[in-house]
Amino acid sequence: MAPAAPRCARAVIEYDGTAFAGSQRQSQQRTVQGEVEDALNKLTGERITVRFAGRTDAGVHATGQVMAFCLPTSARAGTIGWRELQRRLNAVLAPDVAVRGLRSAPRGFDPRRAAAARTYRYRIRQGGDRRPTDRHRTLEIPDRLDVAAMRAAASQMIGERDFAALGSDPHGRTVRRLMAIRIRHQASLIEIVVTGNAFLRRMVRSLVAILVAVGRGEVAVEEIEPMLDARQRALRGRAAPACGLTLERIRYPRTGEINDT
Repeated sequence: MAPAAPRCARAVIEYDGTAFAGSQRQSQQRTVQGEVEDALNKLTGERITVRFAGRTDAGVHATGQVMAFCLPTSARAGTIGWRELQRRLNAVLAPDVAVRGLRSAPRGFDPRRAAAARTYRYRIRQGGDRRPTDRHRTLEIPDRLDVAAMRAAASQMIGERDFAALGSDPHGRTVRRLMAIRIRHQASLIEIVVTGNAFLRRMVRSLVAILVAVGRGEVAVEEIEPMLDARQRALRGRAAPACGLTLERIRYPRTGEINDT
């Protein structure tokens, strides 16, 4: 009789990135991957590796990060249903990370390579308006921004192009496709919602830094195209603080559903 195949899963997880050194495991650092893998180890007695749809930097949050992992056939949790495994994981995970959904996945499912699009949201509270209970996920600034100019600048960034001016890639492949940039404005709150097929390291935060500079009148809308075409780091590599950024959604092509949970 052939040995039983490992059970594989995909999950949507949420985390407050304030106290994490990023999503990927790092030596001597607290990371989301480390927390989840340690929780799986406690439940199964096995060392299980999880894979994420996207890498988030220190201080960046997520409400719709997707991860995948497989349970070895020898694992103590090998026969536990997915809902029960989700409940047990959340019981042992730290309060700043939680599994929002858990379901079966085909063996070999790669949440990063299979993703068709990712959506990030950046929150800015302008005009000196302070919200202490919201400060870990919102950038607070004293300025008032020109939202119309920011929208005009954002329209110049849509499409497929080389975005080396906004970020880096370990393999030097810097062409990405931005599908949409929506800027929502209500009272003191500005939200920049960015969707693309994939993102370079620090790309969204660099994009936000440019839009804020436009909103402050430091950069003209007409400067956006030349800035991107130059392929040198825009604004000398300036990036918006991590606290305002959240990885919100992942889309997969088979169903077109966001997060597909």
